[in-house]
Amino acid sequence: MSARILVVDDEPDIRFLLKDILEDEGYLVDVAEHAKAANEIRRVSDPDLVLLDIWMPEVDGVTLLKQWKSSGEDHCPVVMMSGHGTVETAVEATRFGAIDFVEKPLSMAKLLSTVKSALSSSARGVDQEIRRRTEVPVGNSRFVQGLKQRMLDLRESTQAVFLTGPDGSGRRIWADYLSDSVGGMEIFDTSQDIRRLIPLSTNLYIEELGDLSIEQQAQLYDAILISQRDATFRLIVSSRRSYDELTGNTRIDPRMARMWQDAIAILPLDEHIEDIPELLKYYVNWYSEHEQLPYRHFNVAAQNLLRNYHWAGDITQLKNFIKAILGNSDAEKIELLEIEQTLRTITTSSAAEEGDKMQITIDMNLDLREAREAFEREYLSRHLELSGNNMTELARRVGQERTHLYRKLKSLGLQTKKQ
Repeated sequence: MSARILVVDDEPDIRFLLKDILEDEGYLVDVAEHAKAANEIRRVSDPDLVLLDIWMPEVDGVTLLKQWKSSGEDHCPVVMMSGHGTVETAVEATRFGAIDFVEKPLSMAKLLSTVKSALSSSARGVDQEIRRRTEVPVGNSRFVQGLKQRMLDLRESTQAVFLTGPDGSGRRIWADYLSDSVGGMEIFDTSQDIRRLIPLSTNLYIEELGDLSIEQQAQLYDAILISQRDATFRLIVSSRRSYDELTGNTRIDPRMARMWQDAIAILPLDEHIEDIPELLKYYVNWYSEHEQLPYRHFNVAAQNLLRNYHWAGDITQLKNFIKAILGNSDAEKIELLEIEQTLRTITTSSAAEEGDKMQITIDMNLDLREAREAFEREYLSRHLELSGNNMTELARRVGQERTHLYRKLKSLGLQTKKQ
């Protein structure tokens, strides 16, 4: 896809000369004659580069640059354009976030060279920032080291990969590792059309197979067959369910369920607890660097306590614990009593969140009545499970009379034992 460039200059001859030159080179170009117009364009488009003149009426280019960069969240590269008398000002503008400058009268060769360099540097910077913030699998256990090697071997191919493992076990972390960078992996949103996304992504990651409708699963199956013939993209499909759990599930396309025989198992943390010391060290550094939490130290006794703890929420629960305990205090040493208290807090919180939340995917092709029935079926099915199939408890949970509930369950095709 062509880069989009915004040219901001109050001289119309220069604006449209630059527009012609850059469009001849294949770029998409917007032009603005002053700061207000530039801000309006940036609100509705997302330029990859801005060429910004220094001298403009009302708001000059350096002031506009400072406004853009003051939040710390504007990462669009800016190249200043200056006349002979403003070169020093253009150089000074690099202190405020400009990536480079070009001098007027403009040299076409210099301009195109600067534009190409600025776009390239920006892309590398974004990629480096993404890589820096991407979590990687951590551990020295046979499981982690063996799976790392398997993923490295798979990187050279584009065959579809299936991952299975409990929620919180790090399936997405392993998918990122397989992709080698987040920039090369697109996360699939269940509201999207799989067929349209496939040509756009080197790696398309689907977090939970069970969140796809039957129609989307059929599209996915066809896409996997295409990928076997045309090796231009990779599909990484994940599920918390095992092959046995998927087989025979009426909400899973049988053809997709069969593919789970070849799924790569991501083991729960309880099955490789020898990696916990390494995980503690990694995430203490992670939260210290990325969220500015204080660096704190887990001694050997603390590590042993955590190795013997049952991590029901897996690595995600361990991360939540580390984040919580780092934020408790600035004290470098972490006492065992503090650990025990923090574990009790996050365990209670996690249990409450797990029981009170439900994720559901509804086909947008359904009419309102059908969509409402789909929601009610999922909602009541989940509450039936949580209430142990007890109608009295179910009525209390959902705030409905038992007589009405019996009729509703029957109309939705849900079975329950009479109490």
